[in-house]
Amino acid sequence: MRCQLFCLLILAGCGLGTAYIVPNAGLLPTLKPRCRASGPSISMQRFLQEDLDSVIAKLGRQEQSYLQVGTPLKAPVQKGGGSGFGGAGQGRNKGSIRDDINALARELKRTGVVRIDGVLSDTCADALRECVDEERVRATAEVEAGVDATTRFADLVLLNKRCDLLMPLRGPVIDALQELLGENSRLAPVFEQVAGKTARWQELACLISEPGSAPQPMHPDIPYTPVPPLFAAFVALQDVTIEMGPTIYLPGTHTKEGHDAFYAGEEADSDERGSTAGNEDYMRAQPVVRGMLKKGDCAVYNQQVIHCGSANTSDQIRRQFYVAVRNADTKVKGYPSIRPSFLNQMSLQEVRAELKELKKGNGGRFEEMNLKDQATSGFSYNT
Repeated sequence: MRCQLFCLLILAGCGLGTAYIVPNAGLLPTLKPRCRASGPSISMQRFLQEDLDSVIAKLGRQEQSYLQVGTPLKAPVQKGGGSGFGGAGQGRNKGSIRDDINALARELKRTGVVRIDGVLSDTCADALRECVDEERVRATAEVEAGVDATTRFADLVLLNKRCDLLMPLRGPVIDALQELLGENSRLAPVFEQVAGKTARWQELACLISEPGSAPQPMHPDIPYTPVPPLFAAFVALQDVTIEMGPTIYLPGTHTKEGHDAFYAGEEADSDERGSTAGNEDYMRAQPVVRGMLKKGDCAVYNQQVIHCGSANTSDQIRRQFYVAVRNADTKVKGYPSIRPSFLNQMSLQEVRAELKELKKGNGGRFEEMNLKDQATSGFSYNT
């Protein structure tokens, strides 16, 4: 059960005194500064982050010991016995494709997570994986040269050997968006059904989990609200084995009842996500699915569903590209994983229209946004 007792942890160094509230019995700190006279030095920030990661990883291991073994996340079965709902639908009529999309949306609404196979071709996934690795090197160099880190990397629950890389709008990224959200997309119509026709484009990033990364604590990305605000699609850029630390989902936990039970009636706000110990009895009782995807497959989830990244015990890096949309009638407290120059600039429909124009050799909005991003950072992709 969630611990209700708290103690005060004072971390002091380099002239800095910062007080944090920390759950008792070695559980994860909420780590909200109660007072701060001045910002810590870089070395102090790293010390604090290492200390925090150690405590978070401890809670992650503890919570995952509660979970059932679970099963791989599987795509719903199509009418007629097929499965996967992927690809461009060759040889299938529009009515059949529409039925597939409706089935995917129903499953997503019901359980909070659904798998769609083959949303990216192998060729596109391979090119995007190389782009991600190159962009991570570039982004790291830019930050070391003085670019604001929040324009290149997003925050995460547990940072050690993980990063959330904010992607640019160029080359393989645009090619991937064509396959994910373009004319033959299965994903975009599902987004529209669950987030509305006027859904806003909210995130564009890649989660990277290195060998040795520890398990995260269970968490929803956002608190429960009656109208789900955010939906994301995690796309595997390589086959994901159990050893590589696939995302763990607790289907059906995107509800008010699920959140109340998980937090024992004390919902955490978005600033505390992953920083509050969950209800042990509740976690033990929940079914578990693991995102063991093949290259090019995706898991679409309601960001209110309780989930986490598991430990990467392999010798391979796991890369998980993702896009997310927001219901235009909702507001979200938090920090979206997208470069600031791209945030709140386009709806999903406008993104799809831009992709259509780009295929014709026209378009220009992506280029304008990317140029604005470069101007803000002071770096150019042509240099």
